[in-house]
Amino acid sequence: MTETTSRFVRVGDVELHVFTEGSGPPILVPTGGGIEFYRRTFSRRLLDAHSFVYVEMRGTGRSTGTPEGSTYATLADDIDVVRDKLGIDRAVVMGHSNHGGIALEFGFRHPEHAAAVVSVASVPDFSRAMSVGIARWEAEANAQKKELLAQKQAEFHALDTSAMDADEVVLRQYLALHPLVWNDPALDAGALWGGVPKGFARYMQSVILPEAERWSLVPSLGKIPCPVLALSGLYDYVCPVELWAEASKKLPRGRLDIFEQSGHNPQFEEPARFDAVLLEFLRTLS
Repeated sequence: MTETTSRFVRVGDVELHVFTEGSGPPILVPTGGGIEFYRRTFSRRLLDAHSFVYVEMRGTGRSTGTPEGSTYATLADDIDVVRDKLGIDRAVVMGHSNHGGIALEFGFRHPEHAAAVVSVASVPDFSRAMSVGIARWEAEANAQKKELLAQKQAEFHALDTSAMDADEVVLRQYLALHPLVWNDPALDAGALWGGVPKGFARYMQSVILPEAERWSLVPSLGKIPCPVLALSGLYDYVCPVELWAEASKKLPRGRLDIFEQSGHNPQFEEPARFDAVLLEFLRTLS
């Protein structure tokens, strides 16, 4: 049975919930959408080689405080405080989707404590992500996929949301983007969340959406000295691989790996290959 621990780490005036499972060298995994989605989409085989240290962002999950006023940069600073209080000298930080921005900011802002950054289904420039992704979707998606997206959107707009809390509404809204996120049209993505993540709506409104309009680290990628591994799904239309293909050459020690059967979650849609690529990269750090 995999060992798990749960604790709180004081960061300024808030307590961040830190959940750890697995064995071996730690990987810090920031999350603002709950822990369960990642526990269900990252392979359990990875826990034989590494400990996953999930850090719930301010005001989400069991962490206290609020996300208002936070940016990817300030949340990366929170991760560094957690790293220090956990006694980790140099950390591997792995961020999926918007959390990839936090991971990159950690590598940029705290180079002396960054062993490596892993960007999973993320981009170095969120200000262009949706426009680039939707343009490709319109150009290459077939009629069946476009019809499925229209169906999912219609089903969401037909919902009676009056009895739902804000977190459930935002989750259902996100699930209605299914064809933009998942390569498998038949996948029951809702089951992977394990319930409604607490604080998701405020995190979306306060961090994800504002950063989607303004955040880009492309001009500073050359200042990230640690190894950076970008893992992108070819059919990810919310964090399109084009943005890493353009920018990865700016990284002094960067590598891009494209998963040709995946959307926004290559760790789940191509788990065996994902595990092999990630573990090989991590082995090179020792």
